[in-house]
Amino acid sequence: MKKSHLVLAIATLFSANTFANNIHLSPEVKIGAYGGFGIQAGVTDALGFDAAYLSYGRTVYSSSTYDETIDSYRFGVQHMFGASQIHGLQLEVGFADYDGKKTSKGATTKERALGSSIGASYVFQATDQLGLRAGVDLNYFPMSDTYIPYDLATNFNLGMTFTF
Repeated sequence: MKKSHLVLAIATLFSANTFANNIHLSPEVKIGAYGGFGIQAGVTDALGFDAAYLSYGRTVYSSSTYDETIDSYRFGVQHMFGASQIHGLQLEVGFADYDGKKTSKGATTKERALGSSIGASYVFQATDQLGLRAGVDLNYFPMSDTYIPYDLATNFNLGMTFTF
């Protein structure tokens, strides 16, 4: 995704809301066969949800034979439940970009693919400004287009949500 498209998407998200809304920011660590990081950035009380945001994630796998990177770009929403609004759910949908390299017996081959990406997380809102979240990401690529042994690349994530 070109940086200009990402900037345009963020500007659209913020322009659809008033400045009375709070900022939603959520860093995360990705755990699994592919390790990495992610970040959510958006606004609260938007589009009929408790938060609407754009999400970027990068996961990497590296070994003596394989070097693989998956970048995911998603749009997500957060909805809080119950009278006390301390339990919530995040759902995200978007696409993922796979870039892989395999080195075997001195020969190097490369694969590149675009696929779909979804994510879901449970949110525990500890205070008005701080939440904890845990979730899962699923990135789908046709197995023939990547070095991933299955069609799905799955990662778990742990993160925090900040509202200010």
